[in-house]
Amino acid sequence: MKNYLKLPAILLVLLSACKYKKETKTGSVEVVSLKTDDQKFLELKDTAQANLHVFLDSLKPHALDSNYRFLVKSDFVEGKDHEHMWSVVYKYADGKFTGIFADSAIYLKNIKMGAPVLINQKDVEDWAMYDYKRNTDMGNFSDKYLRSKQGK
Repeated sequence: MKNYLKLPAILLVLLSACKYKKETKTGSVEVVSLKTDDQKFLELKDTAQANLHVFLDSLKPHALDSNYRFLVKSDFVEGKDHEHMWSVVYKYADGKFTGIFADSAIYLKNIKMGAPVLINQKDVEDWAMYDYKRNTDMGNFSDKYLRSKQGK
């Protein structure tokens, strides 16, 4: 009989603990704050820009192929707030990428997931392409660095 009473008590404690789980405005996404002049991040942007021809060479023939996904990261600004965001792109012409926001902004109010976006080539901070047919990816130069900054 005592064991039957212990089980509900344990469940109650576990449920109570879950209820007080720390949640942030960002949900499951952790925001990484960097200084504007973060040298390593700027170097990674230079790397992405230097290798952008690889991205463009693949985007042109495969832009609308569902076996591929093409993303670029760039900085968006509202007033004094900046947010570096990924956009899924499907077209490149006249030095601009056409696409949609890959997710919603956390701090910027006028950016919503799926909204259309134009991005100047010079503003690309990073790029990533995924080939689902071959299960490969390229680019995403800043990922490892940003992950190393999480929680700091």
